[in-house]
Amino acid sequence: METLPPDVTSEILSRLPVESIFECKRVSKTWRALFRHVKAEIKEMGILFSIGLDGGETGSNGRLYYGELRQTDHGMNIDHWRCCYKTPTRIDHPTVNNKRNGTDPMVGSCNGLVCFTAPHSGIQDPVYICNPFTKEYTYLQRITCQGGFIVSGFGYHHSTNEYKVVRIYYSGDQHSMGQVQVYTLGHESEWRNKGEITYSFRESPAILANGALHWLDDKEWNIVAFDLADEEFRLLPSPPCFRLGGKLTSSYQLQVLGGYLSVVHQEPGDRVDIWSFKMNSNYDLNEHEHHSWSWSREFSIAWEGGLEKDSYEPFALTKSNEVLLWYNTTILSCYDPKTATLEKIVNVGTGFKYFQAIPHIKSFVSLEALGELTKIRRYRVRRFSEGD
Repeated sequence: METLPPDVTSEILSRLPVESIFECKRVSKTWRALFRHVKAEIKEMGILFSIGLDGGETGSNGRLYYGELRQTDHGMNIDHWRCCYKTPTRIDHPTVNNKRNGTDPMVGSCNGLVCFTAPHSGIQDPVYICNPFTKEYTYLQRITCQGGFIVSGFGYHHSTNEYKVVRIYYSGDQHSMGQVQVYTLGHESEWRNKGEITYSFRESPAILANGALHWLDDKEWNIVAFDLADEEFRLLPSPPCFRLGGKLTSSYQLQVLGGYLSVVHQEPGDRVDIWSFKMNSNYDLNEHEHHSWSWSREFSIAWEGGLEKDSYEPFALTKSNEVLLWYNTTILSCYDPKTATLEKIVNVGTGFKYFQAIPHIKSFVSLEALGELTKIRRYRVRRFSEGD
């Protein structure tokens, strides 16, 4: 194998199942080096679950699972999604969720790397990064503070080939002033201070789209983008649903769907509208390019049964333009715009202290190769059915 040309070796190895490649890397140092540069095309989109159970798990490690949703080149329909959904596999990982009180631990998944918050001093600090399948992980320097809260984001910019973690620390209950810090994986030993901002961001992870992290400013009802290349904040044009207003029960959530930044506008008991931010030229956060961008309403999903207590949380689009969403938090569902029907695929269940699920794709991205000091987690995988 070692005597073959690199391109031939890469082509051969890229055809192996992901799990097989991970196991082969353990054979020897030579094989580990051989597989380090393999860039397999992994077609399966999956869902990464982070779950904390009510009762008996206070102060213990939260649970991490991965379930695959396989797509074909010929599109997808409801039956295909149901058949291709694999029972999630549990993944052991270092304790990062102890003493977590109903908060979502995952900041984001990017090219196979996942950033988690770790609770300390009463806050959730984005300092744990891992690749769940290569078993590499690293801890970043914690913030030194007491009280307040942190808003965070994790992303990658292709032009700089850099992964960055952004945390914004608010010292009090009011969103009056936030201190911005940035960490670049493999390039720095500590966080860099970027100054203060007056934006009032929600206490939820940023949405990564086209090399920028995006938050909602609840105070001014603006969408704020942080460009990961030049590390500058900029305002984006607001979608029409912001200007039209709504009921007191209306809600807005940022998401990335089909590769586009989107706003999910919920009118409980009526409908869920999805607005996408599309452009006529290459995505650029420079102000003078905003004239080439526009918001368009891509979907309008009727609210089933008219019950305002229900919830709809879109998180991905299929190749055939169907909307994958969480209905009432734990029911994986699919909306077909052609038939205007919502089909339930899997009911994950209830009784969670917290339940978070995000799109995730397996990768071979190495934290060590990026320049981070890493550890290898020796764990085994387990199925939901093992009852642990």
